Amino acid sequence: MIRHAFAVLALLTPLAWSAEIFRWVDADGRTHFSDRRPPDAAAQRIVPDTGSVGDSTPDGATPSDDVPLLGPYAAFDILTPAAGAVLLQQTDTLEIQLELEPPLLEGHRLDLMLDDRAVPVEAGSTRFQIKGVGFEAHRIQARVQDALGMVVATTPSLELELRQSIPPGVLP
Repeated sequence: MIRHAFAVLALLTPLAWSAEIFRWVDADGRTHFSDRRPPDAAAQRIVPDTGSVGDSTPDGATPSDDVPLLGPYAAFDILTPAAGAVLLQQTDTLEIQLELEPPLLEGHRLDLMLDDRAVPVEAGSTRFQIKGVGFEAHRIQARVQDALGMVVATTPSLELELRQSIPPGVLP
């Protein structure tokens, strides 16, 4: 089955590269696009931008959250909590431990992305707590930024769930 799909893809790829797209504006001012030449000759031929094989992210975009960026660091990762962890606790506090080798370079600052919000980490500490995060699912990722605010290193993002533990004898 996969061989057949690959063969069809190999046959159709040259057709996509040779496709022409025409653009024209009608009498009412509406812009139209088509793969067929319009009846009048005032159409503009558009060559689709297929991008390059090596360019996986558009300009200005950041790499995928799942791909770590070590930058000038030999190691940068979230040690605790583990990815996919379900934490049963009395308080809605997350305890985070990071691995960062070598220690934070001068001019760099460390922050943690908690549900797509930046949480600053004081003095570049690799072990800290975040209070009041709420009993729910969370996504975290650690980042190092340089003096200009550019991200120079990231950990893979991970998801976890924080649940409130119920004391014995208490019904939910």
